[in-house]
Amino acid sequence: MTVDSYQLPITNYQLPITHYPLPITHYPLPITKLQI
Repeated sequence: MTVDSYQLPITNYQLPITHYPLPITHYPLPITKLQI
């Protein structure tokens, strides 16, 4: 259920992602921990 809550904000962060291409690599790791 927590994954659904984090999926919504993800869409809001997709736009700024273009400005944060470097930090993106640091965020994919925590995302996998939230999915599990």
